[in-house]
Amino acid sequence: MKAALRLGAMTAGAALVLGSAGAAYASSASSTSTSTPSNSSGSGRLDIVKATAHARIAGRLATLHALALDVSDSKYLTSDEKSALDTQIDSDLSALTALSSKMAAETTAAAVRADEVAMVDDYRVYLLMAPQTRLTEALAAESDAAATLQKAYTALSDLAAKQSGGATATQKAELANLQAEVAAAQSAFANQVSTELAVQPGPDEAAIHASLEPVKDAVKTARQELVKARSDAKQLRASLKA
Repeated sequence: MKAALRLGAMTAGAALVLGSAGAAYASSASSTSTSTPSNSSGSGRLDIVKATAHARIAGRLATLHALALDVSDSKYLTSDEKSALDTQIDSDLSALTALSSKMAAETTAAAVRADEVAMVDDYRVYLLMAPQTRLTEALAAESDAAATLQKAYTALSDLAAKQSGGATATQKAELANLQAEVAAAQSAFANQVSTELAVQPGPDEAAIHASLEPVKDAVKTARQELVKARSDAKQLRASLKA
């Protein structure tokens, strides 16, 4: 019964992570525009182009640092998941820092703009790295919630069986629903981490969106099943306490 009574507290954190992750990975401002003021010339114009490029790359570096902190602070990511994300984030930080120095040394606006194209297409910090981090966190939270609900199912099933006369017909139905919903959630998020982490940056923004969309759908499906499972677990707990 102890596992069942702890159900609400143990899954509340996962629900918060899923909600915030959903909002985070839904936003993917790739910001590919490289337009700059056209009313300047010579070195002044180059300085404006460089300043704009520097602001864009600084924003990406700040985002990567924030993602690294999120990974470090995560309660749900496994060591392997943290390692995979850290490796990619560190690689992007190093490469973009080097690109920032290259931009600063450029002598023409055209060269800076070419660097900006590489900054976007070769790394896709906003469009890909940020969603990958949020999706991996959401999937890890769902896996944790499913494991908790599976333990609750076992505890509730045992308690129902120990009642005088065993589990009631209603309790048996609720137990069956609970088990089916946990299984459906597990099926939805299975292998999704490896799928979304395998997506690579590149110039085709639409292709990246298309590659991540099924994973986002899987996260939503799993979350819906876990919400239903949690509701059934609460009903069972209430009937067993009555």
